[in-house]
Amino acid sequence: MEIKTIAIVGAASLGCRIAYESALAEYRVILEDVSPSALEQGIAWIALALANEVAAGRIYSADRDAALANLTTAASAEDAAREADLIMETVADEMEMKIELFTIFDKFAKPGAIFASTTTSLSISDMAAVTFCPERCIGMRFFSGAQNANRLELVKGSETSEETVATCCEVGRRMGREVYILRDEQVTSASAGD
Repeated sequence: MEIKTIAIVGAASLGCRIAYESALAEYRVILEDVSPSALEQGIAWIALALANEVAAGRIYSADRDAALANLTTAASAEDAAREADLIMETVADEMEMKIELFTIFDKFAKPGAIFASTTTSLSISDMAAVTFCPERCIGMRFFSGAQNANRLELVKGSETSEETVATCCEVGRRMGREVYILRDEQVTSASAGD
């Protein structure tokens, strides 16, 4: 499956960083948050980050303009899900919230859309179980910081298809990320030991 549009539900710092990277990678991006002020602040942060990259000479002003043109907002998770090929939630690591969002994605997403969670510790298989398409559910763990700044871990649930993994690998690589693939039980068992 080819990804053209990425919806990001949650405009806190992680969601904004992913939206920024996605827009620079020439994806159409739909950013959504339940808080209009958080959404407004997120868009302002992305615009400022792009301006800073131009000022530092790391990107051209044409790249900034194209990234900003690729960026839109949605008033609800339902609206964001309707148009996207890849729908990513970036909300707090609380299973109830994530399951609620996966249920919304399942109801409103277009056929074939991939559902992704940025969870660092919760089971992708459990989230996927509330959908009619567990083969299209995956974890996408974006790292930041000096040591792992370009790392993206894809976390396969028990039913995640190889096509979903391959598609998300391509998305990560296009964003300039080093992609690593893990199984759900590797992540959840490591978290249980914390």
